[in-house]
Amino acid sequence: MKRLIYTLASLIVLTSLLAGCAALKEPNWAKLEVTSDVEQFTDGSMYTTAETQMPEYVKGEGRDDSRFRDAIVSLKSIQPVKRILIRRRTEDVVAGDLDIYAMIDGEWELLKEIRGIESPDIDVKINTTRTDKIRIRAQRATRTASGKSAVASGAGGSGKRVGNDPGAAERLLREPLKFAEIEVYGISEEPIEQQEKK
Repeated sequence: MKRLIYTLASLIVLTSLLAGCAALKEPNWAKLEVTSDVEQFTDGSMYTTAETQMPEYVKGEGRDDSRFRDAIVSLKSIQPVKRILIRRRTEDVVAGDLDIYAMIDGEWELLKEIRGIESPDIDVKINTTRTDKIRIRAQRATRTASGKSAVASGAGGSGKRVGNDPGAAERLLREPLKFAEIEVYGISEEPIEQQEKK
C-alpha cells in the first residue's frame, strides 16, 4: 500500500513539474510590422542608428522640459502587443530610463517603467495590450539599475568626462539615447510546426 501511495505521489509531483516547465516555456513570438517617423528605428538594420526625438508640442499644453525624448512606432492596425525589443549598438549603450506607453482609446497609457538599464538589448514584456502605436520615452539615467552613478564615472558611452565643470553633468544627461532597432511582438496562435511549413 505504501508503495502505491509513493508511486501516486511521485506521479503527481512529476506532473506538476512538467506543467510548470510548460508554463515557463518561451511563447511563440510573432514579429509585428511597424513603422516610425524615424526610419532607422524600423529599417531592419543594426548598422543604422538614430537619436530619440524631442516630444511633440501640443498646442494648449505646457512645454515638456524634462530630459525625456521620444521614439514612436506605429502598427498598421490595432493589434495585441506582448513584447517590445529595443536594440542598441554596443557603442551607443549608456544607462537609460525608459517609460513605455501605448495609445489606448486615443490616450497614452503607461505600461512599464524601466530605470538604469545598461544592456544593448532592452527586452520589455508587457501584459497583452491592444494598440496601434507605441511610445518609448527615454533619457540618460543618473544611476544604473545596480545603484552606481551613471554620470560620475565619466564616459557615459560618449567618451566625455564630467570633471569639475558644474554644467557638464546636466549637458551629458540631456544628450538623447540612440537606438538601432525597435521591434514589436505579439504571440502567434499557430503552432510552431504549422509556421515552418509555410
